[in-house]
Amino acid sequence: MLRYCPTCNASSDDVRFIGEFCENCVKEKISKGIPDCATLEVCKSCGRIRTHEGYVQASRLAIKDALSLSLGVKWNISVNDFDWKKANLTFRKEYEGEEVAIPKDISIKIKKTMCTDCYRRTSGYFEATVQLRGKPEKVERVMGKLLKFIEARNAFVSRVDELDNGYDIYVSDKTIANAFFEYYELKPGRSYTLHGVKHGKKLYRNTYILRLEGVD
Repeated sequence: MLRYCPTCNASSDDVRFIGEFCENCVKEKISKGIPDCATLEVCKSCGRIRTHEGYVQASRLAIKDALSLSLGVKWNISVNDFDWKKANLTFRKEYEGEEVAIPKDISIKIKKTMCTDCYRRTSGYFEATVQLRGKPEKVERVMGKLLKFIEARNAFVSRVDELDNGYDIYVSDKTIANAFFEYYELKPGRSYTLHGVKHGKKLYRNTYILRLEGVD
């Protein structure tokens, strides 16, 4: 049966209808909720972008998630084109049981921030101190293994203090420090120091001391 849109009088012979209205009028109505600009948060130190999962390396999927986070609209978003200044997106949502797709150009603003990891690096953050003591050649060998182990797991060393009989190495993640000793089947001495309370939970820093005189 031939229908006419009550808003623009378009005929169902000429345009798709969604519910009682033509598709063009439906798109015009619901597109009013789509912002014209998105702001992407980019770490000024490492260049990663903020998504629902935190700061990650830029990729097509990450950019889509970052745009969705910024726009804050309940749409399924497809990225057709993107160049850090503007983007062409397709917004899709269900209306009256039908999927509606709305292409739109939006402008992009970049907000320079600092991710948690980079903030911790610059502030000297650490959760564990690894104290290596003993014969210099053995200390150097174990320290080299420790630094590679930490780097491979996206943690970091905030400071290294050289002492007469070894090193104190300040590690960002105590779980990584602990995993290192388990991986190499080393048995350091351990101690724990309270350094704060967060959300009612006590936070401890771990100290590991490994004496290397008898270690191969």
